[in-house]
Amino acid sequence: MQIARLLLSRCCCFPRSPQSALRLLILSALIVPGALAAQVKQSKDIISFHLHDKYLILVQATVNGTGPFTFLLDTGSTHTVIDPGLARQLQAPVIGEASLVTVSDVRKDRLVRLKEIRVGNSVVSELGAIIDKMDDIKLRAPGIRGVLGEDFLSEFDMLIDYQARTLHFDGEAPAGERCRIETIGRYRDMPTTNRLLIDAEIKDVSGGTVQLQVDTAAKLPELFPVRPGTSHYQPWAGSIAFSSGVNGRKIHPHTTIQVGTTQVSDLDLVQSRRGVAFDAVGLLPASMFHSIYISHSGGFVILNPTQ
Repeated sequence: MQIARLLLSRCCCFPRSPQSALRLLILSALIVPGALAAQVKQSKDIISFHLHDKYLILVQATVNGTGPFTFLLDTGSTHTVIDPGLARQLQAPVIGEASLVTVSDVRKDRLVRLKEIRVGNSVVSELGAIIDKMDDIKLRAPGIRGVLGEDFLSEFDMLIDYQARTLHFDGEAPAGERCRIETIGRYRDMPTTNRLLIDAEIKDVSGGTVQLQVDTAAKLPELFPVRPGTSHYQPWAGSIAFSSGVNGRKIHPHTTIQVGTTQVSDLDLVQSRRGVAFDAVGLLPASMFHSIYISHSGGFVILNPTQ
């Protein structure tokens, strides 16, 4: 049986936080050989989305010709997720299982095959999906039936326009500064895939360039715990004054984050309550920008592009 190494950054298993939607760590997955052969139909498509709580992107998707269903668009999730009820409704065939590492335990979850998942005219066929209850995100965005992760999204270049509430799939790249992204990171000496990692400077906090994850399901900029073996970077050291935030989290107010030549100021930076470090230093919410162009094919993003 073929072993596929996967890593999913978000699912309901990690501590609940108003800044993050889902948090899940998939260390390994056992997949039936030959069960998947993903195919993509690309289109220069423009669709509308609903912006929930000013940052969560909710889109309508059809699955196996059924629907539409409400899905969360989440660049922070490496894999697509559906809830158990939708899996039963679709009678989606199980193709394997995944080992999920949570704060308190390790559990097994099922992987199923989706014949087709479609957003507008943009389609990915023969896609694997993880079954999860998604209790945490459903509290914040009632009615969602799944999450569109980077295994789906990486097949397209897309412009997210938060002001117009539109997604542009596979259109021409707009004008603007191209900032390089990396799609492969490392965690516990293992490669992580389907990532959107970008270099940034957090003024008066990082003391230099750090790598953040571009995340459409993060509400506020967030820093993770210091990773073992990276003592040269101490995000909470020094004379920074913190105050108690939501749910007792620490906040560094009035922070400025710079990516390339683009700066966003007067941000509340929060310290993550998650118990583990990860392959990035923290999260960079995509909703910080009026719009963002993500070129999976070219390996770059454009922040606040000009149309």
